[in-house]
Amino acid sequence: MQQYSMDYEKDLLSKLKVDNLGRDIFSLPECGWGHRVTPAPDENPNKTGNGLRVLVIGSWTLGMLAFDAIRELECEKPDKVNIVGLVTDDPLDPDAKISEHKRFWHYYGKHRQEIYEIHMLEKALNFGVPCFTGAVKSDVFRSLLDKWKPEAIVVAGFGQLIDSPIIRYPDYGIYNVHPADLRNGYGAGPEPWEDLVKRRAQTMRVSIHHVSEEIDSGTVVGVSPSINVRLAAGECTDDVRLIGEKTFMPVKSMVGGLVRKLCSNWDSNHPCVINSMDLESCFSLSEKEDLMRPIDPEKRGSLLSLSPLCIRDTV
Repeated sequence: MQQYSMDYEKDLLSKLKVDNLGRDIFSLPECGWGHRVTPAPDENPNKTGNGLRVLVIGSWTLGMLAFDAIRELECEKPDKVNIVGLVTDDPLDPDAKISEHKRFWHYYGKHRQEIYEIHMLEKALNFGVPCFTGAVKSDVFRSLLDKWKPEAIVVAGFGQLIDSPIIRYPDYGIYNVHPADLRNGYGAGPEPWEDLVKRRAQTMRVSIHHVSEEIDSGTVVGVSPSINVRLAAGECTDDVRLIGEKTFMPVKSMVGGLVRKLCSNWDSNHPCVINSMDLESCFSLSEKEDLMRPIDPEKRGSLLSLSPLCIRDTV
């Protein structure tokens, strides 16, 4: 089984080099697993390196949506936002310690895990962003933090526990996107959608909260509008991935709104952590109505703005 996994790992790394031979890939024996991957010099020559320095820590569909929101904001405001790095899961490496039971990764076979991981890395590298897939509780990552110097960190769908030195690092705060209504005490931990199924819930919300060393226990900064998680006739579904696709719909707008506010603080030279924000104001009335429509299984794979690579199994 380990050899099978390592074959997938080698295949992924070779594909990264095929897309651009100028990329550099470094193994991380000091971490025990993972790699550091740097973009080729010709990738995203328009990246200015100016603006609020943002580190993205994320993987899977949730991480893709968060990264896309910040990438689009950097394209819109290239002197106000600067993604300095991506830290992402490496579910293909048998030595990777990605939380208990590899969290959401256990829903996917090795080939699907490869698609998610390579797509996340490609998104960052194409945008001129260096990547890290090893242990964040390591001297190697500490040195990268000092190199990247992030002023804000956004976490979304990440399988490792984040410790105090990382939490304390950014002046503008570290924020996690979690698909559960943490403000009302629901869905903390690695199985928020399973919690919805058990409670036979009708609606839910996505939360952005401060990262703390205890999982999903930091101060809730803001929540999405209410999201309908029932089918057309009002019945519940036990399909957690179907629920998941619906609940990810507000993520990009929420992350975009958060980072816009952080950029406003940065622009006024006012380094501070955001403790509370009306994230519902980021949504129009029609967007809120879309969130409250019943789940339609026939629309599976079409609700999220992702590339064709991930359209077949968006969650």
